Amino acid sequence: MRALAVSRIGHDMPDDMLRTLAEEGVDLSGVRRSCERTTRFLIRRGRGPSCPTLLASRCSEMEARDLEGINADVIHLGPVAGEIGREVALEATKLSECVLLDLQGVLRVFEGDGVRLSGEGLRQFLGIDLVVHLNGEEAAAAAGKSDPLECLRTLSRHFRVVSISLGDEGALFGFPEGLIRATAPRVEAVDDVGAGDVLTAALGIALARGYGPEDAARFSVASATASTLKVGPRRVEASLISSLEGRVSLSWI
Repeated sequence: MRALAVSRIGHDMPDDMLRTLAEEGVDLSGVRRSCERTTRFLIRRGRGPSCPTLLASRCSEMEARDLEGINADVIHLGPVAGEIGREVALEATKLSECVLLDLQGVLRVFEGDGVRLSGEGLRQFLGIDLVVHLNGEEAAAAAGKSDPLECLRTLSRHFRVVSISLGDEGALFGFPEGLIRATAPRVEAVDDVGAGDVLTAALGIALARGYGPEDAARFSVASATASTLKVGPRRVEASLISSLEGRVSLSWI
C-alpha cells in the first residue's frame, strides 16, 4: 500500500525531516509550505500517554482543494490543532470509501500557556461517514462521560467505527457488528509517542483489506504495540506485528 502525505507545513520545516519520510517510501507530492512556522507543540512525558501541553506555533488550515486529484483506498485525517474542518472531511469521503479522523486535534483547545479538551469541535463532523479514533481522556471530553465503555457506546451512535486507545491496556472498538475490548500484550515500551496514530492507520489498512472486526482490532493493537518498541518515527516490520497479533486478547462486550 502506497502512502501519500497531504499537508501544509512552514518554511521552518527542515528538508532533512522530509527526506527521511521520502526515503521510507512516503510520497510527499501533496506537501506544501504555506506559512512561516510549522504547527508545533510541547509534549509532556510521564505516567500514562504522552500529551501536548503548549501550542508553540500553528500553520494554515487545510482546504478541500488540497485533496484535489487524490484517489485513495484509505484517507487518514490527522489534525493537530483544528487545521481540518468539515469541508475537508466531506471532500475526503467523496474520494475514498474509508476515511479516518483522529479526533485529538478536533477536541484540543489551546489557550494561553495550556490546553484543554472540549467536545464543541466535534459537532461539525456529525453526520459524516467517518472512522474515528480517540484516547480515553479525549473520549470523556467528546462523550461527556467518565466510563470509556459508555463513551464508546455514545460515539458509536454517530460514527461508522470508533476506536478508543487505552494506553498499554489496549483499546476499545465499536463496529456495526458490536463492541470489542482488545487487551494489548505486555512489552517493554521505549516510546509511546505516535502509538495512537499507528493504531488509527493500522485500523484503516485493516478495513481497506476487508478484515472483520476481530482481525481488524487485533491487527490495530498489535501494530500500535509494535511501534512503542522503537524510538521516534520508524518503519514497523510486518513480522514484528505478526508476532504480537497472537498475544492480543479479544472479547465482545
